[in-house]
Amino acid sequence: MEIQSTAQERLERVAGQQPLYAALAGILSRDIRGGKHQPASVFPSEKELTERYGVSRQTVRQALRVLRDQGLISSHPGIGTIVRDAAQVRDRFNAVNSTEELLQFVGDTEMHAVSRKEVVVNAELAAQLDCEPGTLLSEVAFLRMTPGAELPMSYVQIYVHPRYAAAQETPLVSSSPIYQNIERLFGVRVHEIRQDVTATVLEGKLAKVLEAKAGEAALQITRFFYDENKTLIQVSVSYYPSSRYTQSARFRVATSAA
Repeated sequence: MEIQSTAQERLERVAGQQPLYAALAGILSRDIRGGKHQPASVFPSEKELTERYGVSRQTVRQALRVLRDQGLISSHPGIGTIVRDAAQVRDRFNAVNSTEELLQFVGDTEMHAVSRKEVVVNAELAAQLDCEPGTLLSEVAFLRMTPGAELPMSYVQIYVHPRYAAAQETPLVSSSPIYQNIERLFGVRVHEIRQDVTATVLEGKLAKVLEAKAGEAALQITRFFYDENKTLIQVSVSYYPSSRYTQSARFRVATSAA
């Protein structure tokens, strides 16, 4: 009973604003990546997880689907659910295409602080951030890491109005999204996130900080966070070396009537 209660309390702490299944998937994902469940071992059954975390069978099934999509577990008739080797997938990650996936992704990774400063936006950066040249913004930079990985996953620059700069004050290593810090500290709610993805090339400082080869292809992912009045709250610009990124998706095919 004590173990069950502890598991349920852990789930309640991390749930926050995300769906319960996403919070549960994040916990189970971290447990696998952290070595709590060894590769090739049998993963707890739906019934065990339902009882341990005090959630519905449907919630557990949705969470397990997320883990399968991440390549962390696989199902085998007559055997059960088997844990795959997390080391084979920890240095690469799948695309983030929803708020739930973003929260889970952030929870599964670490943000290592690199720098924090105020910047006056020039014409080139203004075009990238969808703001006016000469705008004063607070910029914080991080290296995003998967726990235990040798190389950084990405380099992230996050821009906010100076009034929200306090939300960028984080520990040297953190996993709390800046936009959630803004919501908590200033009572502002993110209503919509726009994501733009484009190709780029890593050069100079960017290649060096990512420990990547100069000239390596990369994805540049820019996310715009808006409140319900369409006011821009935050912009994040992330650079992912091509060797550390994979776009993965599954599509269900409707069965045609005979």
